[in-house]
Amino acid sequence: MLSTNHLGYLTDRTSVLLFTYDLNRQQFTFMNPACTSFFNLDNINVQPNQLLEMISPEDKMYVLSKFEAFLSGETIENVEFRVRRGKYERWLRITPYRVTENNESLVVGQAYDITTSKDTIEVLNNHNIKKNSILTILAHDLAGPIGTVQNLATLLEKETSGLNNPRIAHLIGLINKISKSNIHLIRNFLDQEFLESFGTILFTKRVDLVKKIKLATEEILNMQEELRIEFVCTANEEVVYAEIDEDKFLQVINNLITNSLKFTPDGGKIEVHIENNKNEIVISVRDTGIGIPKKYHATLFDKFTNARRSGLKGEVSTGLGMSIIKTIIEWHNGHIWFESEENKGTTFYIHLPLQKN
Repeated sequence: MLSTNHLGYLTDRTSVLLFTYDLNRQQFTFMNPACTSFFNLDNINVQPNQLLEMISPEDKMYVLSKFEAFLSGETIENVEFRVRRGKYERWLRITPYRVTENNESLVVGQAYDITTSKDTIEVLNNHNIKKNSILTILAHDLAGPIGTVQNLATLLEKETSGLNNPRIAHLIGLINKISKSNIHLIRNFLDQEFLESFGTILFTKRVDLVKKIKLATEEILNMQEELRIEFVCTANEEVVYAEIDEDKFLQVINNLITNSLKFTPDGGKIEVHIENNKNEIVISVRDTGIGIPKKYHATLFDKFTNARRSGLKGEVSTGLGMSIIKTIIEWHNGHIWFESEENKGTTFYIHLPLQKN
C-alpha cells in the first residue's frame, strides 16, 4: 500500500495536471507542479476568472457550458480546449469529479497536455480529408469514361453482330471485358475506402464544420473547370462547431457530393452550405442535376433500395449507401431528408444538434 509520502512523490513528478477546487470557498486548495507550470503560476492563489481569461476565445463559452452542466449534476469527461500561453496555444483535456465530504464540496480534477497528439491527429485527419476529396474526383473522372467505353462497346457489339466477323467480335469482347474489369476494380477500391470508416463506435469531438467541410471540398473547388461544373461551398458564419465523429461524418458529406457529381450534367452547379440557425446546424448539398424519380423517394434510405442508378457518364454506384448515411447521421442525433424534382435537381439536408461555442 502506498504511503502519503509515496503518493506525494508521484503527484509532484507526474506530467498529469492535478487539482482540487473548493466550491464553497471558491478557491483552489491544491495544484501539483505540472498544473502550476502549465498555467505559468507561482502559487495556487489564483481566481477562476484569471484561468478563464487564458482560455481561447473560441472555446470559452464551450468550457463554461460544460462547467454549468457539471455543476447541475451531469458527468463530464474529456473536455478539450485551448489555453493561450503568450503567443502560443496549448491543448488541454480535462475530466472533473465532484466530491462531497465533511461539509465540503470539492471539484477534484485531472488534465492532460494533449497539444502534440492533437497536432498529429489534425495532420492525419487533414490528409485523410484530402485523400477522400481526390477519390471523389477519381470516381468521377475514371469510372465515368470507362463506363462510357463499356456502353459504346455494347452498342458496337449490337451494330456489328450481322457482320459475322470473329475478329471484330473478339476485339469488342476484349474492350467490354477490360472496361468491366476496371470499373469493378475502381468500385471495389472506393467501396473499401468508404466502408472502412463505418462501424458502430463513434469517436466524437468538437470540430469546426466550416473549416473541415471547406478542406474536404478544396480539391473539387480547384478542379471545377476540369469537372465542367460550378462548385460552391459557403457558410453563414466563419466558425460553426459540432460534436461529430470527424472521419465518419465527412465521409457522408463526401458521398453526397459524389452523388451530385454523378447526376449533374456538364455546366451544372453544386452548392454546399453550412447554416447555424441558433437552434440547430443545417448542412445542405444542392445540385442542378437530373433529380431523383418520384418512384424512388420513399425507398431511397432503405437498406436494400432499388434506387441505385448509374451516373450520367456511366459511373457505377460507389461508396456509402444511403441507408448507411442515414444511420451515421442518426448516430449523431441528427436527421437527413431531401427534396428532388426530375430535371431540376436535388437537395439533401442534414440537421445536427447545435454545439455551443
